Amino acid sequence: MLRLGLVLPMLPQDGGLHHDIPGLARWAEGLGVTSLWATDHVLWHSPVYECLTAVTLAAAATERCRIGTCVLQLPLRRPAEVARTASTIQHVSDGRLILGVGAGIHEGEFAAVGVPYHDRGARLDADIAELRRLWAGTEDRYGHQRIIAPPVWIGGASRRAARRVAQLGDGWIPLFVSPDGLAERFSTLDAMLKARGRRPEDVERAVALWVRVTYSVAEEREAAVWLGRLYGLPDAVVARHLIVGSPERCLERMAEYVRAGASEVVVSPAADDPTATLGALFAALGSAGLYTPAHA
Repeated sequence: MLRLGLVLPMLPQDGGLHHDIPGLARWAEGLGVTSLWATDHVLWHSPVYECLTAVTLAAAATERCRIGTCVLQLPLRRPAEVARTASTIQHVSDGRLILGVGAGIHEGEFAAVGVPYHDRGARLDADIAELRRLWAGTEDRYGHQRIIAPPVWIGGASRRAARRVAQLGDGWIPLFVSPDGLAERFSTLDAMLKARGRRPEDVERAVALWVRVTYSVAEEREAAVWLGRLYGLPDAVVARHLIVGSPERCLERMAEYVRAGASEVVVSPAADDPTATLGALFAALGSAGLYTPAHA
């Protein structure tokens, strides 16, 4: 069965369901998504939703699906503040939060925040350890129960990211990787986990994919232009990471990632309004009986 998550829009838009995060979250959960995710940029070249705020809105509007950050650039923040905010979201969402974290790749964002860029990997490792230390010490003076810490998933698709998952992570959610590349990375991860005495089955694996349901070559070009504009990159650079075509064709491509080892495909629609792509995918899945509803 194909499990689909949704990355919420990061760019505020005027009007439409995609402008209303709670409404979009409720609609997507009713459609059958298994998870809802928010991306993270502290300072971007255009206005964007703040990641943890968007996650909180989605959590408050839903009841069943998991919610997560995909991924929070942890080195740009103070671990103590993240620990407190994440534990609060975990509590109010009845344990549905996944805290996805990553090192970040946009050097200008680090410069704007005043955080060194080149040691961000080491900072990320130290910050994850600090989160776990803070969560482990949250039993208060009155003897109240300690919080249930959210699972920590790791972003990135590099070998260093795999080592980080093996050492510190509860899950892995790479982006910008091919099906063959994903299978290779998961195999590498399994070997690293076993070397550390961890069971591979205890680490969850998902993949985030840019997807746009299209019905013409012109629409495919439009999707590439949209994604290139989002990242400030040439269309040709981002086009190879974009899944486009009919709903059935998109699902075929996404199924390749499931065969590579992903238990969930997190869809990031390459459009201002994600509802058309997501609705078309679930209509095709429903016709074929190939998805697991969030309430199952």
